[in-house]
Amino acid sequence: MAQMFLHRVSIRPRHLDAWLSLWPSEVALRRRHGYTPHQAYLQEHAEPKLSWLYSHPDPDAGQAGWESDPDVAAHRAAAAPHVFGNLLVRPVRVELLAERPELPGRTVCLRRYSIVGDWQEFLAIWRRIVDVRERHGFRCLFAVADQAEGPVHLGV
Repeated sequence: MAQMFLHRVSIRPRHLDAWLSLWPSEVALRRRHGYTPHQAYLQEHAEPKLSWLYSHPDPDAGQAGWESDPDVAAHRAAAAPHVFGNLLVRPVRVELLAERPELPGRTVCLRRYSIVGDWQEFLAIWRRIVDVRERHGFRCLFAVADQAEGPVHLGV
């Protein structure tokens, strides 16, 4: 099974348009090195953030190709003026990954929870909440457990 990654980048204020023009090349570079993009969510407020999920069947090979590609270095240099230095990329465990729906006119809310206590207790309750929310028309698009750092990232 492929390893899923959470990728989160913060974009400098007033740099969103410039950065967005570069993002398709990052997606293409990831694909070139065997990564499969799944979902991405952009928060457009004062300090925009992009959170996206992608996977790779052999992460070590993917990373080796990524790091040795001169096009990646050029892309990083082009993007550097538009982003903060707090890039987060790390493996996560998928709890839920729905098909990516078309959402014209819909709002997507990204929620992050920091878990205090037992993960299994939290997930048992959270799974029941998802069922109730979905019965009332609210769809959970993805959920990943980021146990290395504690938060669970939810796109609802």
